[in-house]
Amino acid sequence: MNMKRSLVTLLVLGIASVGLAAPAAAYDRDAYEYAAGHMIGYKDIPKSLAAKKGANFNASPASGKSFLCSDSEKLVQYSGGDHQFSINYPGGKKSSGISVDVTQYSSDAKALRAFNELKKGLDRCAGPSSGQETYDSDTEPQVDTWSRLVTTGVVPLVTVAGVQSVFLNENYEDVTTGPGAGTYSSDGYNVYTLVNDVIINTSYYTGSELNLSTKERRNINQVAFNAVTRWLD
Repeated sequence: MNMKRSLVTLLVLGIASVGLAAPAAAYDRDAYEYAAGHMIGYKDIPKSLAAKKGANFNASPASGKSFLCSDSEKLVQYSGGDHQFSINYPGGKKSSGISVDVTQYSSDAKALRAFNELKKGLDRCAGPSSGQETYDSDTEPQVDTWSRLVTTGVVPLVTVAGVQSVFLNENYEDVTTGPGAGTYSSDGYNVYTLVNDVIINTSYYTGSELNLSTKERRNINQVAFNAVTRWLD
């Protein structure tokens, strides 16, 4: 393990020992140390995604189910694991940056079952949805109209042991008229990968545009590929 990763390992072990309000049995030192040394580095992110160097790493016991998607009518989840690890490289004005979240299960079989649940859940997430709310004000009503389009599919570039990764892309637009009028647009792109006993979620979110370009998606797929490589190093 190189010096940079050693420092990250020491940092996460410090966080785990003083910052986690969990039973001692839930803290797996070996798992946390491995994760700290096997997350993506700054050089694993294509420059066009404009990520910054100041990474934020987190480690904790996992709790409950893992979130996949939601709207006003449904909440779609899949089975959670035993441990949760994440690293985020912040972005600039264009996005919140790139994140890699690793959910670790107690066995390869449990991770596979959860991944199959996830894939079935994608079918429930896919499609359009919209809504409108009206709020009273002292001058004129404020009308909030929103629309969401979720698309899903496979990512052949990121295939592990014959299992292709899957993606979920969520386009969202919110238009407000009346007091506080304005438009908010965003696009969130997530790649989910099964690697032995973990599910890796590589995600990129922008709060400034409605549609990520093909090049941006391709670069996020590359980060997902690099995340697998680092995890297996």
